[in-house]
Amino acid sequence: MKMSKQFYPEYSYSPKIMLTKLLFPPQWIPTQPYLSLPSLTAFLKANKCDVEQIDINVSFYDHVLSKKGLQVYYDRAQIKFQELESKNELSPELQKQYVALSSSILFGNRVIKCVDEAKKVIQNKEDFYNIEKLFNAFKILELGLKLASSAYYPSNLTFHSYDMRYSCRSSKAIIEAINDGRENIFIEYFEKYTLPEVLKDNPGLVGISIINISQLIPGLTLANIIKKANPDIHINIGGSVFTRLVNEISHNKDLFTVFDSVIVHEGETPLLNLIKHLNNECDIRDVPNLIYIEGSEIIVNSLSSNGEDINSLPTPCFDGLPLDKYLSPELVIPVLSSRGCYWNRCTFCDHGFGYSGKYRPRDVDLLFNDIKSLNEKHETSFFTFQDEGLSTKIISALSERIIKDKMAISWLADSRFESSFSPELGSKLSLSGCKMLYFGLESANERVLKCMDKGIKKENVLKICKYCSDRGIWAHLFLIFGFPTETHEEARETMEFILQNNDIIRSMSFGSFQLTKHSKVYENPSMFNVSKIYYDGEIDLSLWYDCDVTEGLSKKDTDGVIQEFYNKLSKRYLDLPIWSNLDREHLFLYIAHYKKSINEVADLSELIRVIKKKAGNKSMKKSNFKPVLNEGIFIGTFNFNLARIIHSDLTGNIPGIIQKEKVNVLFDIDNNRVFTISNLAKDILDRSNGESNISEIIKIIKEKYNLSYIESDSKCKSFLNGLIEKNIVYLK
Repeated sequence: MKMSKQFYPEYSYSPKIMLTKLLFPPQWIPTQPYLSLPSLTAFLKANKCDVEQIDINVSFYDHVLSKKGLQVYYDRAQIKFQELESKNELSPELQKQYVALSSSILFGNRVIKCVDEAKKVIQNKEDFYNIEKLFNAFKILELGLKLASSAYYPSNLTFHSYDMRYSCRSSKAIIEAINDGRENIFIEYFEKYTLPEVLKDNPGLVGISIINISQLIPGLTLANIIKKANPDIHINIGGSVFTRLVNEISHNKDLFTVFDSVIVHEGETPLLNLIKHLNNECDIRDVPNLIYIEGSEIIVNSLSSNGEDINSLPTPCFDGLPLDKYLSPELVIPVLSSRGCYWNRCTFCDHGFGYSGKYRPRDVDLLFNDIKSLNEKHETSFFTFQDEGLSTKIISALSERIIKDKMAISWLADSRFESSFSPELGSKLSLSGCKMLYFGLESANERVLKCMDKGIKKENVLKICKYCSDRGIWAHLFLIFGFPTETHEEARETMEFILQNNDIIRSMSFGSFQLTKHSKVYENPSMFNVSKIYYDGEIDLSLWYDCDVTEGLSKKDTDGVIQEFYNKLSKRYLDLPIWSNLDREHLFLYIAHYKKSINEVADLSELIRVIKKKAGNKSMKKSNFKPVLNEGIFIGTFNFNLARIIHSDLTGNIPGIIQKEKVNVLFDIDNNRVFTISNLAKDILDRSNGESNISEIIKIIKEKYNLSYIESDSKCKSFLNGLIEKNIVYLK
């Protein structure tokens, strides 16, 4: 097949050979490559720089979620657990650690045994689309992360966050966290696996991309380790997080003990000029968007007001990334059609602050060539646009090119409810391979929409969702509850709007209002009835703040509204368990896979039958059935009453110091339930493994406990019936 030529503009700069390594650290969802490194790598390669990119995030998850990796964490957790088991009493603080460790020990061996197969399910093009297999695989992986986290208690790693007792919003706490080998889960991994890879071939510059607050501690931990190993390497930090914190970084000398410089806003030209400086070809003061320390002074160079010429940038380059390690059965490639937001008026949003200059769309011919060349080079047909919102003009022109070229791809994008979105456009998008569109509705109340400056009307929302539905495009909406001055009635108006139009609004994401640092609400609080913004002197790197309002829903009220909405959705949307649990890329793949015809939206509600519990049609009257514990159910014996500790924590009734007390426990991980059980009950459950039928279990219990057959039969069947009703056991 003839390959489309990737777009690499010609540049005149020919630097001396100095190796640059670009790193993407944890924590980020490892379902697809993030676009920052491929964009920078392509630009530097086009300028004849020697550059390598390393996605440490996906490699870290791949290692942790492996039999070999988890065994190390299990052994570490086991040592800490035995220290607690050997005590005669536990303080309230040790009780919390005991819960984390004991539950990990309970399911640890099973998770270690199953983890490699679970990853294969997610990466397999057949098993991935079996929703029961997929959910069970994710249960194993999530338990694996819980196991790894318990070894570094109280730290907690998931697919979507990394939390420590140290705040990632405090520079002082971050400096402590990056040196805490007992609680920082990344230090040992970085030193053993990442550092040798980074130091190989003696790079002169290491760039670390931090685009999310959850990467701050891991990313700076990595910088700290590299700096200690080789102080001569120039370490540069970039990404949207530090761009939003430009003022705070400019006055924080402690952070510059970990790295050498920071690039804020767009990074291509500044990074190239930094390479020139390190090659002694230009003065460091000529590097735009750069913050660095010189002597005892922090220097902030001039910030570019124009940003990059997006039409001069090359096609993103994914070479060198471990594309087979992402948790997906298909390679889903991210692309960008513009920089900035063409609307850029929403009062709650600060997205535009991360870019220099104005909104700049990429020429459609160049954008089409990006997609076509990546499609052919990587043999994938799945693409996600990372823009805050594609204009109708761009997606219309791009769709025409895709249709004309007969390129068979599937794609998703974020867009806006524009009056220019027509039935004809919906048809064009569908023919070009659009499977999903994300829209920011935020509220269905006209007054609240006006306060948000959304620039949309409710009648257009319904029209556009109908156009999408009629052309087989899945419409997903974003909602915000608790925007300043929003009332209960206005919030319920949004709820009812969604529920009454569930035939054309297929899914949604929703949460409470967050006061972000550079939003118009933050900068003009009185205009939005924000009466108080809470500042904490220790919290000097915050991107959001708690606040009080004089009108509208309080935070507690908003939490109640969200719970009410979720309860109503669960009754109206049969496929809620699917689209509310799958990450964006996985939901996209499911929608593309189960779409039956071009003008028909995928119906995922049909799959719900598969994930229902299996016990519904089994009768305890038949003794040849074999009881089996449901996924997420574990049985164990402990020296302290685990059930009591967990119940006390949930109710807030802290028991104080507790004494040693050997108990049997049934732990339902999925539903966060724990029960103390008798020895007889444990014996029944130990044999509920799918190998012994009910009749055989009755005989074993009869003999062990010296019961009559009638009494043993009654106890076993009564107990198992109760567990079936609680979805703890099913019969096969």
